[in-house]
Amino acid sequence: MRGAARWAIPVSACLILASCTANNGDPPVPADDRTQYQASRYMSRPDLAPPIVEVLTPPTDSDGLVFLTPRIHEQGEDDPDTGLLIVDRTGNPLWTMPHDDPDGDTYVNDSDVQTYRGQPVLTYWEGTSPGIGWGEGTYRILDSSYRHIASVGTGNGHAADFHDLVITPRDTALLTSYVQEHRGRPFLSAIVQEIDIGTGAVLFEWNSLDHIDPSESMVPEPDDPEEHYDYFHINSVDEDGDGNLLLSARHTHALYKIDRSTGDVLWRQGGPRSDFALDDDARFAWQHDARWLPDGWISLLDNVSDDESAGRPSRALILELDEQNRSARTIRAFENPDPVTSATQANHQVLPNGHSFVGWGSVPTATEFGADGSVLWHASLPEGMYSYRAHLFDWTGTPSEPPAVVAHRDEAAESGPIEVAMSWNGATEVAAWRISSGPGSDGPTRITEVAATGFETVATVPAESDPTDVASPTFVTVEALDEAGVVLGASETVEASDAR
Repeated sequence: MRGAARWAIPVSACLILASCTANNGDPPVPADDRTQYQASRYMSRPDLAPPIVEVLTPPTDSDGLVFLTPRIHEQGEDDPDTGLLIVDRTGNPLWTMPHDDPDGDTYVNDSDVQTYRGQPVLTYWEGTSPGIGWGEGTYRILDSSYRHIASVGTGNGHAADFHDLVITPRDTALLTSYVQEHRGRPFLSAIVQEIDIGTGAVLFEWNSLDHIDPSESMVPEPDDPEEHYDYFHINSVDEDGDGNLLLSARHTHALYKIDRSTGDVLWRQGGPRSDFALDDDARFAWQHDARWLPDGWISLLDNVSDDESAGRPSRALILELDEQNRSARTIRAFENPDPVTSATQANHQVLPNGHSFVGWGSVPTATEFGADGSVLWHASLPEGMYSYRAHLFDWTGTPSEPPAVVAHRDEAAESGPIEVAMSWNGATEVAAWRISSGPGSDGPTRITEVAATGFETVATVPAESDPTDVASPTFVTVEALDEAGVVLGASETVEASDAR
């Protein structure tokens, strides 16, 4: 499932390192320290300006598409789009959905590919951040044509946080929420709910303050007694074959297995009250994205520190658990190849072939590792940008909107060749373009086919051999073709312009 260089203009050079957003832990980059970020611009879609993804280690296997949610500090008018982005393994954009919020109050986060009602869907969160490191919003669900088919959020008066959504085989959603409560002092409690996506009904709810004492936190209480204490900071939820839950809490440096029927803590791994004896190499801190794997293994992203200047690289871990004897050991550990510390965000996706695909969060890079730790692919967003997570999925996109096309002829050559630029935002299967051109809008007199190149393909439709021929092309329509030559979609007919 899962054009010519002058029409895709890099704005500036691409660097590697960046810090995280003010909404996720660090202060924004001062305006005087900003660099101009790198973006692509397209004639056929002047409304789109995705950030350029620089591939630093080309892949040996080009299968799969990379899903990102690029964000930027204090976005300027000429900066790349923030929002959702799909690129191929060469870094070429295939789909971008800019998030347009002039006031900067809302943003999108956590894009993913999941299964809903038996079909592949794209999910993402949209909302606001009332405080540092958490959000209030709703998850959106799009079909393979990028049409909105459902929304899901938490119930009982709570709003969905941006950290995680898991769609279960039951077509329900596991979601997290941060709730401001007062229990002797103000707290941010962590809520986990299971929601029926179709009806919005709350099927299960768990509150951290009912089961996890704040004394487990590795984060001190705020000096201000009126400030809410984010002692737990949940950032992922997963379920095992028995329906029990696996939670990751960043501020306790621990994972928790939760009994679905009672809400009780079955065990803790990591943190000050760990029920497991951990090898030194199996210890983690400030972690994200804990997931069950077959055979009782667990994958996670060990951020290592909440300080990007700590000097120790973050790691993607796979741990083998012996639940009976309460021990855990490291099976695989992959350090950031740069190597740097991801102070916030990040994820570790174990692929069906056993490889690991890692998004480094506040450090704007992503890496695919072989099971032996070899770096198979490594890429970077521009300096100052970041993506909460990065995923690799098979995905077939066929947009509901038609392809876009513009045509241009030199003003001084009324019967000269036409330069045509064409694109189809979100289409993943376009192998070639068929250009139909003619002197009138009622039908073509010339058919030209060209191979698709990048997000935008640029081609020249030649003039007739006789420069005075009135049949010189003026109107253009394009059709997107797949590898078998089947028409996937057609544009409107446009007239050639003498202005770029």
